[in-house]
Amino acid sequence: MTAFPKILLRTFLLIALGFAAYWLLSLDPDAPSDIDWDANRQNLPDISTLEQRIETSFFGEEAEGTEGMSADIDEVVNHSAMEIKLEGLTKNITTRRQPTDKELAAFYAEHRAQYRESSRFSFKQIVFSRAKHGGQARLKAMQALQGISETEPQGDQSTLAERYFSATSTKIDDEFGNNFAQKLFELVKEGDLPCWAGPIASGHGVHLVCIENASLGAIPELEEVRSQVINDWRFSVVEEN
Repeated sequence: MTAFPKILLRTFLLIALGFAAYWLLSLDPDAPSDIDWDANRQNLPDISTLEQRIETSFFGEEAEGTEGMSADIDEVVNHSAMEIKLEGLTKNITTRRQPTDKELAAFYAEHRAQYRESSRFSFKQIVFSRAKHGGQARLKAMQALQGISETEPQGDQSTLAERYFSATSTKIDDEFGNNFAQKLFELVKEGDLPCWAGPIASGHGVHLVCIENASLGAIPELEEVRSQVINDWRFSVVEEN
């Protein structure tokens, strides 16, 4: 059947069904003479439902976008069943085993730096963009560092600020990426405030920094972050297996 006759047939069937519905209502002996069609409209299937029935009954195909749909499409979600499914999906991601005190202490001792509270840094920075210098960005930064005298080095233009005041390690990592705050921390962990220093890499390129002030976050005791450390230990166990 060509497309054009098929469209005509659909239209004819819809009109016929409409007249049939009108005729059935008019035959109802209890129906008032002045039938309120707006009030009775809810008893009639809507156009999309009629089209779907026509497609299925007369053309042997389901309406577009309804494949796989069933009568219980509005069935209330079974949350218990959903939780079981999610548990099955995640069972290979982590483990339920509880670490011993010795295992947990050893894990925390090895990774304690990552639980450090937020640090704050005030610093100036310049960047040598990889977009401009490619693989020569680090070399350009090193050359600029070696040539520093009375004037400050000049880098490339970027969307980054040239100076940051008391920026948290979280904000710094959000803007620079690549654990940039940890790299700043490593420059000042001996108690010095280097100016200028580097080069250190970020998602934007290679930087030279002048650290003016640093307030390093404290590392909490194991018991203060025990739940988080247990979760991290569980993920590490899965990754090792």
